[in-house]
Formats: sequence, C-alpha cells, structure tokens
Amino acid sequence: MSENKENNFLIKIDKIRKGSYASSLMLKPDDVIVGINNDFYIYGEKRLAEELRELKKDNQKAILTVLRNNVFFDIIITGSLGCKFLTTNVEETENIKKGFSSKENFDLDQLKDYVAMRDVYRRYDIHENSKALSAGLFPPLWLSYSKKWWVLFLFLNMSGLLLAINGYMFLLGWVLTSLYCYQAQLNLLYSFSMLEGKVFSMKLAAKSMDEAHKIIRMLDPKSRFMYS
Repeated sequence: MSENKENNFLIKIDKIRKGSYASSLMLKPDDVIVGINNDFYIYGEKRLAEELRELKKDNQKAILTVLRNNVFFDIIITGSLGCKFLTTNVEETENIKKGFSSKENFDLDQLKDYVAMRDVYRRYDIHENSKALSAGLFPPLWLSYSKKWWVLFLFLNMSGLLLAINGYMFLLGWVLTSLYCYQAQLNLLYSFSMLEGKVFSMKLAAKSMDEAHKIIRMLDPKSRFMYS
C-alpha cells in the first residue's frame, strides 16, 4: 500500500480503454474522480489503482463519486477502472471540494444500483440492478411494476391462448415462464428497452428511483420519464 500522501489535485479521465471496467460503467472522458466511500480523494492515480485492485481481490464494493458537467453522482464499483488520467489544477480542485462538501452522502448499504437507458428523444428507462421476487412469483405483476405494458399484453394473450388449448399446457408454460423471468429478468428488461429504441446511457447509485431521476434530470435537463 502506498503511503497516505495527499496532493493538491484530483484525477479526471483522459481516455478509457476499450473493454475496460470503466467502459462497462459508462464513465466518460473528463469525468472527475472526486471521492471514494464519501472521502474526498486527492491521493493520486497510483494509489487509486492499488486500492481498487485490492478491492477486487477482497471481493468488496466501494462508492465512487464522480463529477460530470458540474453534477455529482455515485457509482458502486468492484475493481480497477482501466483509464488514463489527467489531473485538475489547484483552482479546479478547490472549487470541486467546496461543492463536494455540500453533497449529501450515503452509506453503501443505503444505495441501490441503477442502469439508465435512453432513446434519441431523451426518453429514459431506469432499471434497478437487482432481482425482483415478483418476476418469478407472478410475472404479470412484475411487468406492470416495470411499466412494460405491451409485453404484459402479449404475455396475457399467450397465456389465455394456452389456457384455451389445454390447462396443463397453461400451467407448464406459466411455471417455465416464471422461472425464466426470475433468472433473466435484468436482461429481459434491457431487451425490452432496446426494442423500444433505447441504448445504455449511464450507471449510477442512488437511494431511490426518484433520486436517480433527479440526478439524470440535472445531467440532462431535457430528459423525459414515463413515470417519475
């Protein structure tokens, strides 16, 4: 471990290597690495790389605070980013430090992991990166909660058709669909959004879906949500 030496600068992303962890987190050039686990991080690139390697080795998670377009947001990370970095100057660092001091921070267990997808009209879907039990117990309820009404309509029509043909086929189809929905629910939600013309936009951690919406609205004032 490097010595606990502070600098008078932060690091910001210059280039992101293709296929790197930072790429999967949808970080961008000029994103400033502001904090780790709610601590203002002025220890430099070398120590950051060492700490994140150790994080992955110990199978732990950490909160990474990022500044993008003058907006702070958090991401839950599990390893090294795989970026090339630049440094901020003294004035930038001081201004960011003042903003960070007023940021509301949360513990890791208070945050939920979200994935944002958007289309060319800035219509967003926000998906919580966790499994919902309702997807396996009662898929129509899960689809309703996820606001995928067209998929729900197709599901109910297919279920009705199977029930009309044979009750046993309906039960078998329901059980298999429930198991599949539970195991693959995140990929299904991503696929449904992609069928609606949306692409992956960003990852973030927030206390609630409403908070995730607020952060995205600050980053993209023209963003639109079907429900918020």
